[in-house]
Amino acid sequence: MTESPNADARQTSGQDRVHRTRRKKPQQSGFSLLARGEPQIWFTGGMLVVCLGMIVGLLALILYSGIPTFWTRQVDWLALSDGTMEIGQPQTTRREDDGADGGDESSGSGAIGEGLSRYYRTGNYDLTGRHYRWLAPEELDSSGISQPRWAMVVERFEWGRLYGLPLQLTQAIEVAPAERDTLEEISDLQQLIRSLNVQDSADLVDQMIASLEQQHADKLSSALRQSLDRNGVGSALVQVRTTEATDWQPYDPAAAGPLLVEARALWTESPDVVSHLQETLERVARLRAEGDALKHKISRLDSQLADLRVGVRRAELEAEVQVAQQVGLSHYLLERQDELSRRAGALTAGKSRLQTLLSGELASGELADRASALLEEYQTDVLPQEIEDNRMQLELWLEPIRLQPEPIVQAVLAYQAGFLEILAAKRPLEDALAEVERQQATTDVHFAIPNGPTEVGGLTDEGIDRLLSGRLDPSTAQSLSESGIDALADSLQTQQLGPRLQLVSWNDSQHNKHLLAVIETGYLGGDTPAERKVLSVAEQPLACQEIVRAIAVNQLSFGGKVSVYADRWREFLLENPRENTEGGVFPAIWGTIVMTLIMTIAVVPFGVMAALYLREYTSSGPLVSLIRISINNLAGVPSIVYGVFGFSFFCYTVGAYIDGGAKNADITPLPSVTWFAGLALVAILGTAAFFFGLFGGSSRSPAPAAGRKWTSRLSMMLWLISIVATATLILKSPFFDGFYREYLPNPTFGKGGLLWAALTLALLTLPVVIVATEEALSAVPNSLRQGSLACGASKWQTIQRIVLPHARPGILTGAILAMARGAGEVAPLMLVGALPSAPDLPLDSEFPYFHGSRSFMHLGYQIYTLGFQSPNSEAAKPMVFTCALLLILIVAALNIAAIYIRARLKRRFQGNQF
Repeated sequence: MTESPNADARQTSGQDRVHRTRRKKPQQSGFSLLARGEPQIWFTGGMLVVCLGMIVGLLALILYSGIPTFWTRQVDWLALSDGTMEIGQPQTTRREDDGADGGDESSGSGAIGEGLSRYYRTGNYDLTGRHYRWLAPEELDSSGISQPRWAMVVERFEWGRLYGLPLQLTQAIEVAPAERDTLEEISDLQQLIRSLNVQDSADLVDQMIASLEQQHADKLSSALRQSLDRNGVGSALVQVRTTEATDWQPYDPAAAGPLLVEARALWTESPDVVSHLQETLERVARLRAEGDALKHKISRLDSQLADLRVGVRRAELEAEVQVAQQVGLSHYLLERQDELSRRAGALTAGKSRLQTLLSGELASGELADRASALLEEYQTDVLPQEIEDNRMQLELWLEPIRLQPEPIVQAVLAYQAGFLEILAAKRPLEDALAEVERQQATTDVHFAIPNGPTEVGGLTDEGIDRLLSGRLDPSTAQSLSESGIDALADSLQTQQLGPRLQLVSWNDSQHNKHLLAVIETGYLGGDTPAERKVLSVAEQPLACQEIVRAIAVNQLSFGGKVSVYADRWREFLLENPRENTEGGVFPAIWGTIVMTLIMTIAVVPFGVMAALYLREYTSSGPLVSLIRISINNLAGVPSIVYGVFGFSFFCYTVGAYIDGGAKNADITPLPSVTWFAGLALVAILGTAAFFFGLFGGSSRSPAPAAGRKWTSRLSMMLWLISIVATATLILKSPFFDGFYREYLPNPTFGKGGLLWAALTLALLTLPVVIVATEEALSAVPNSLRQGSLACGASKWQTIQRIVLPHARPGILTGAILAMARGAGEVAPLMLVGALPSAPDLPLDSEFPYFHGSRSFMHLGYQIYTLGFQSPNSEAAKPMVFTCALLLILIVAALNIAAIYIRARLKRRFQGNQF
């Protein structure tokens, strides 16, 4: 078939057009970015930069907000335009909506410009009911701000911070140790005489007590005078109370006068108050440490006593007899026996001393002779009879107990003997603790607090001018007296704190220092004319034992601020919490580290074994696919669901079962016959599974391959049934009553604790470990496996010696990911053991060292409670960032340690390859 000339012409014309089109197309000088994929590279790189920027921004925000938390700022005394006053530390400023300009928005000191409100930490929560306060521009301007030189920040064990001016410090004058021992001896003798139970001798007892009281008063007065004359108190004013005057009076060494009852040193000058307060706080801190050590010893003895009670309860459960109530009734008799024993010893030791004290009462020594006869009668006749009566009552009480089974009798006798030993051991510790607490309470300090002042009326402008000049005319004194102010004219002093604020200090008749404030009200610069008001500044006494730290911040140099900053960080990292937003977080740090390590130890073996089975032993099939789908789904389950599961399974089922067996876990035990029948069935199923596994797993079996496959599957099914049946028999066992049945109804493991929290988070992070381990196993070349098998190694030997060592860096990667996720989880911990305050550490130096049943503190949960459960979220906000910074550092440290180990292992096995 021939083509027509028209077709050839059309083809030629089409080719010419193509060539012309190609010639007209401009030549490309560069290259196509789309062809090379560079836009995608820039896009992914940009996304990486965005992600890194978000991470760096978050870390920068936490650092910016967390690091300055413990930095010390100056204290401002504020005179407000409404005639009130405030005191506090400036935190930050914000611009009002009117958009007015001026001022510095950074935290710290400085004038407030128009349109800026300043945020102050005012403290004094027990007086004002708030921790912070915003001050608007119309309430305050720069002329109303002053920084008193001696203003102090006082950190307390309760109620948070206190801000104020130190007014005075009072310290009780203590007698020398030798005189104190004598006074305590006389007091003990008084108590001994009062306890005598001798008929027809009431008048003699009263006379002896009166004589001892006189001896005590004489020796106390003499000891106080000796202490004052010997030691002195420097610049302090010494005041005393006497038997004739209950008010404090200045001490006159030359005056004989009445007997001294009490003496104190009084400092009223601010430098002296601050100096002696710091010395006192150091002494109180040492005493507090001694008191804590004594409390710890007493708590150990109380624990031993609790163990004795548990022993009695254990014997009750074994014998099925109730005697705990009867044992409780014996406490009075045992305490009485201890008291009589101590009284006998005190009587033997105190007779000669009492006779010496009383011999000077009458010239003939008649009172001493009568006292000696009375004590002899009590020691030889009355006291032995009381001891015998108490012993007979104990024997009478023990008679029904002796009829009980032998374990009950032995436990009760051991309890009685242990109770007396513990009581004897606790007495000196409690006496020493009482002495330490007495010494801590010898000093208190008074602060001037401007919050909520009271206006003093009836003063004229002329009277205010005289008051500010240090003079007190009769009319002004009368006006002050009507307001309840007892001022001495010769003690008036004035201090200019600011253009609108002046302070007037004075001493009352007992030389206690007080303050008045004179301020000009009305907004300066406005249309309202300023007027003066006189306000009485509130006074807040505070015992030094309630103070943690007191700082005259306006006196601190930069080095002093750094020292306080470091000391606050030390307290935050190494001490226990005091309040929700105060104190340290060491238990939370320790709890976070211990829980994370236990979680890692629990999750890694199970995750690795599961990944090994899925990767090395199983072949593709519906069951394996179902397991992989389940693992992937578990990775996406919300963490709170794991918390609910851990709470219901570990705490209410496993923990309750450990405490008291099946009944305590609300599980109905099987009858004995049924249980033994089930045990026999489990044995049969296990034996069958074993032999089927041998038959199905042997390649030398004459059965066809399909038969061996089904036999292997049947073996696996029988093993699963055996495991489920075994677990059922354990849970429904009628022969197990728990390991801690004697502690019930108080649960031991049937509640939230560190162990259950770690296991719950192990379940949460298990999918992460399985997936990471599978990836690490798949990365091991098959040639290594084949070479090992070719050399004659078994399957397990190949896995143990070839696969696992080369996959170990990847396995550690999964452990690192699990550790990072588990350390930051909070939701499950809310249900399975974390508490806002749990100072008892779950891992300590006391046997058995690891206390898995204890509740614990966790930094993540601490952040939650600080941010959302605090009574004042603004006060807790800085601590939230600080705890977040600490948690990030702990997780980073744990991860860095694991990464370092992974890198070493990776270098080791890479170097062995050839």
